Amino acid sequence: MVEKIISVVIKSSLTKTNFELFISLNEAKFKLNNFIKDSESQKVIISEPHSKRMTIYPIISSCDIYHHFVVKKYTYNENVIKHGLNFSDLKNIMSTSASEFPKSLEKSLSIIGNSSHIMFSNKKTVILTHSNSECVKSLLINVVKNQNKQISVYFTTTENICNNYFEKDKKFDDKFIEDLKKERINVRKIDINKVKNIFNIIDFVVIGTELVIDNGGIISKKGIKLLSTLCLLNKKEFYVACEAYKFLKIEKIENYSQEFYAYCTKNVSNENNNLYEFVPHHLITLFYTDIGIFPPSAVSYELNKIYINDAFSF
Repeated sequence: MVEKIISVVIKSSLTKTNFELFISLNEAKFKLNNFIKDSESQKVIISEPHSKRMTIYPIISSCDIYHHFVVKKYTYNENVIKHGLNFSDLKNIMSTSASEFPKSLEKSLSIIGNSSHIMFSNKKTVILTHSNSECVKSLLINVVKNQNKQISVYFTTTENICNNYFEKDKKFDDKFIEDLKKERINVRKIDINKVKNIFNIIDFVVIGTELVIDNGGIISKKGIKLLSTLCLLNKKEFYVACEAYKFLKIEKIENYSQEFYAYCTKNVSNENNNLYEFVPHHLITLFYTDIGIFPPSAVSYELNKIYINDAFSF
């Protein structure tokens, strides 16, 4: 959605030079940042069902990545402009990059799904997952369709532990279960307060996430801290599947919310924000992403690669 807005901004811009275009983009980014910083805006964003929207931080992350690639495209095409590529063509290239972002997400899900053979090495696997995730769904469906393996899924939600669990959230969670059952995947819904009783049955836990921070931790829906701790106690793997655009440097969070920054970096309670929980790096086994599979210790390096070596593209 944000990238579509950026595309419209570029197309409707009255700028006539490259410099003016970049000034316009910076102004748009500045306005977006101010909008996101506004406390009322944050309340509106957080009030939406968390199954159907990005939090403010992936919005920031995706915009930063897009802005980076705009500069890259400008740098790459600067010499080409001298040989026939005019300013209008450059605007179209940038606009197309933004409008094609949804297709990039579909490709990302496919890449993550195709890595499932590494995670699911056994013919039969029993897993636990928490709340709905397109990345997790892609992994599971790929295993069944392309590898002819059997999977049983225990599924937990925030329904019984979060006051902000809405009817819309339930619909998305129910659809997640329905989509898996259509592929003949056995899914059992279980109360999160009872999951400790099934850790002798499951092989591992795999979840999606709202955000990956460069300190190797993640921010996702309430309940994951319990699951990750139980994995540690029961010596089970705790896998995270997500797209690279959800990677964000911790300093960005510090700029927007000191309270949330403290929660992500220090051992403090999160009483004022009961939608999400922070899981530190030492509780996570591996990340399965569209730019590779790696441990939490490599997140900072991979985040830098996104900007330096174009590991992620629009």
